[in-house]
Amino acid sequence: MMRRLAIPSTTLCLLLLYWLLVSTQKPVSSQKHLNLADITLSAPVLVFAFAGDRFLAANVEAVRAAANMTTLNTQVFRLRAHKTASLLNPCHEDNYWFGNASLSWGGSVDQGLELLRNATHCRIWDEWPPFFYAFNQNFFRQDVEEAQRALEVAAQRSAINAASFRTYATMLGLDRVKNTNKALKILQYERDQARDADLKRMLSDRVVRLEGLLILLAAQDAYEEKFGHRLDDPYALLKQGFLEKIPEDPLNIGYEFRDHMFHLKQIRVQQ
Repeated sequence: MMRRLAIPSTTLCLLLLYWLLVSTQKPVSSQKHLNLADITLSAPVLVFAFAGDRFLAANVEAVRAAANMTTLNTQVFRLRAHKTASLLNPCHEDNYWFGNASLSWGGSVDQGLELLRNATHCRIWDEWPPFFYAFNQNFFRQDVEEAQRALEVAAQRSAINAASFRTYATMLGLDRVKNTNKALKILQYERDQARDADLKRMLSDRVVRLEGLLILLAAQDAYEEKFGHRLDDPYALLKQGFLEKIPEDPLNIGYEFRDHMFHLKQIRVQQ
């Protein structure tokens, strides 16, 4: 009887210790609130709280991050929770998958790239972390060389998709609209495959956001083709009738116009 009670008793003690540690921390957001569910602990403290089991600690943080995917006001919490889970277990599949969808396409590109980089180094059998890393490097950073390097890593890991990865590597940087359309198809596929309602809703918002970027790019192309020069003032698209209104971003992050080109606006958070 005592042996049967040992495991659940230990688990309860660990969870109690974890909750006590969380309750003594200040919220990670600069906004004043008392929601303990939005507090993250450092990786060493979590390892101690879970009696040295870093894999269990990583599972807990990954689940907590995934449970708050659909609200932008928990972006700082999700960023830190995903990062902590990645430090504890960089091989964690759900953490890099959900983290890429939530962070990279939710305005925190650098943090999403970090998760994918860690997963690429740890999951040496998996072609998808280097593929997503390459795609994001090309789409968000326009770093063709780094993207091609990562795609070669993905190709070496895949017997089925190697040729496709190498073909895609030769196409990088050729046409931004084509790259954006490819990104849209990837997000649409992930949304359609998602079984979790919150994940599907989160991906749907990111699909709409990317569709808005394509509307802006199409209007810019039409303007430049008609007037024969680069667009300098994005509001000229409204004045000249190429746009009725600026597309709405369901994430309320918006778009930005820099270097004569529209981009998905990124958010800045303190880590």
